[in-house]
Formats: sequence, structure tokens, C-alpha cells
Amino acid sequence: MSDKLIDLHMHTIYSDGRYTPTATVEYASERNLSAISITDHDSFDGLPEAAVRAAELKIELINGIELSCTHEESDIHMLAYFVDPLYHPLADKVKYYQDERLKRGLLIVQKLNEMGIDLRIETVKTMAGSGVVGRVHVADALVKEEYVHTFDEAFNRFLGYHAPAYVPKTFFDPVEAISLVHDAGGIVVMAHPGTVRRDDAISFLTEIGMDGIEVYHSKHTPAQVRHYKAVAEKHKLLISGGSDWHGRNDPRAEMGNQKVPYVILSRMREYLASRKSS
Repeated sequence: MSDKLIDLHMHTIYSDGRYTPTATVEYASERNLSAISITDHDSFDGLPEAAVRAAELKIELINGIELSCTHEESDIHMLAYFVDPLYHPLADKVKYYQDERLKRGLLIVQKLNEMGIDLRIETVKTMAGSGVVGRVHVADALVKEEYVHTFDEAFNRFLGYHAPAYVPKTFFDPVEAISLVHDAGGIVVMAHPGTVRRDDAISFLTEIGMDGIEVYHSKHTPAQVRHYKAVAEKHKLLISGGSDWHGRNDPRAEMGNQKVPYVILSRMREYLASRKSS
């Protein structure tokens, strides 16, 4: 058991990843992972396909999703695990935010058009494929249409937070997100707190029911890992971890690179069992 490794943070083509759910599970098998969670942004759509291949390869698949929340003007992503994707109040809300993402995409394309860039939303939708439209797909479309040379250039020139075509996203309220996830049988973990730099928000989120924080993450330094372990202990929070893999050529976010031990998943299950029995 102690030698088993897991990765509880990864994305597929159903949000901003590059691989299908099937290919993602197959790669997890190549990486010798015992358990994974696919946590697409505001989408459960990749889970049924992933579940089929995971069962065939005998990899544990934990139902997951990454919800886009905001607190005091800061973007805070919340990872939800063990959720029932068919729980209608949560599924309906996720669908609402998917629709809002498409509206945002339309507004971004409109801004680009006003700047003289003849990009069409149809091209963006093609780049998104089965996934929820996001800025990454606009960036891909800009590269395809040769308005920029690289993905990074698209964000630097047009799509980044302070760039001219940026449009704010519609976010979950964290109180609502946590409540819905709990009602759907799941637990809520704050994603990559070291990139948010809002440690002051952890106390508030804990008070409203957050269950854990992501300690192991590709963008966390060793010092941050130690820090967030201490924060989790202080607030009596679960510890989680994952690569935040998207399937791109980024060695920092390689699937399984965080060497997250299986015991972390066992503790999550024990926590859920104790919550259900109380």
C-alpha cells in the first residue's frame, strides 16, 4: 500500500486538456498510478468514458471536478472529489457555468474582432471540440489562424488578465459550491493555494465547510509544500495533491510528478465514512 502513488488533479479535452479521457487513463497506467481523479474545469462530461477504461486497466477513478470560485475578488479554484455527477442541483449549476463560459468566449471573440482580428467563434468551438469553451481554445484558434505564433503569445498579447481582449469569468460562490458538493456526497479541497497567495482565505473557507487543501502541486515549491502541510494541520484539513496535468509538453506538470502517496486517498475515504456516520 505504501508504494502506491496517486494523482488527483488532471484535465482532459472536456476542459483545457489535450488528451481524451481514455488516453488520460491509459497514460496514468503507463505512469504506474494506482488511483487518479479527472478534474476538468466545470465539467463532468469526461467521467463516463474515463470510468470504462479505468475499470479495464484496474485503476481507481475518483469522480472529480474543478469549480471556478471567487472570494473577495480573488479567483479560487475548488477541487471536488467523490461527487455524484448525476446529482441534479450540482449538475444543473455546472451546466449553467458551461453556458456562461460560451458567452464569455463570444465576448472575447467580439473584442478581438473590434481590434481587427477576423476570428470566428466557430473556429474556437472547433478547437474546443467536446470541451467547455475557454481562453485556451481562443488561444489555439489564434495560433491556427496565424494571428500569433505561439500559445503563450496569444495570452501575453490578447487573453491574459490585463490584456485587451480579456473578459472576466462568471464564478461559483464558494458557499454555494461547498454546499452543493457536500449534498452530492463529495468533499471540497482548495486547489494550488500557493498560486493564489490568499492564505487569509483558508480560515474563511474552512469555516464554511471546506474539507482540505491541495498541498502537493506542480507549482508548489518544497517550502510551500511544508508550509501548506502545516496549514492543513493547523486547520485540521485533509491533504490532497496532483500534477494539474493538461497533456502539454510541460515537465513541471507531468502526470504523477508529485509522488502523492496512496495513504492520502485512504484518509479521504475515512473522513467521508466518518462524516456519513455522524
